[in-house]
Amino acid sequence: MLHITPEAGLAINRLVEGQGASGLRIEARFGEPDFAVSIAALPDETDLVVTEETTGARVLLDSLTADYVEDKTLDVDDTVEGTARFQLANQGTVDSSA
Repeated sequence: MLHITPEAGLAINRLVEGQGASGLRIEARFGEPDFAVSIAALPDETDLVVTEETTGARVLLDSLTADYVEDKTLDVDDTVEGTARFQLANQGTVDSSA
């Protein structure tokens, strides 16, 4: 199952706060090495919802994306501009940006 770092959980909560959103949606893009990231109001009926245990932040995944990220960790880099850049990593090795 996807692991979410507490830092990524805090960044997710900052993004969804005040927007009436349920969490962060990550979707694999067919034929592309990266992912689409958006704020989701509610999970779809078939979504897998992964919750970061210390922050309560939620990530919503469709079944295709859930299969792809099941052995990954979602982390975040905060840039100087205050924006967040999410990254998916295999045991400490970044292999794709979200």
